[in-house]
Amino acid sequence: MGTWDIGPFDNDPAADAVAAIVDGTFRMDQFRYECGLGPLGTDEAESIIALAAVLNGYLPARYADQGVNVTFSIEDKQWIRRRAQSVVRPGGSELYAMWEDAGELDEWLAAAKKYAV
Repeated sequence: MGTWDIGPFDNDPAADAVAAIVDGTFRMDQFRYECGLGPLGTDEAESIIALAAVLNGYLPARYADQGVNVTFSIEDKQWIRRRAQSVVRPGGSELYAMWEDAGELDEWLAAAKKYAV
């Protein structure tokens, strides 16, 4: 069973994405390709929320002292922000539907919007 909670870094795909950013192995071009054009899967949506949180100046506590240098292009930043906004709208991702089905949509939306939108 993986890590799962409402915070932007409280799940395995998000933690993996941030770790890849920190160690320099994250490939935005590959990630964008994997996300496709339609509604995002759960893993992709979780990662998008984490990437948007990083763009907004948030990091998991374990990386706070490491001086993480995020080097996304302007186009990538715009793409991340657009996709983060779609994640928190009905029909924008499987993640939205999962939180809705769990009865915790309002709590998750409040957390996601605080960090990522």
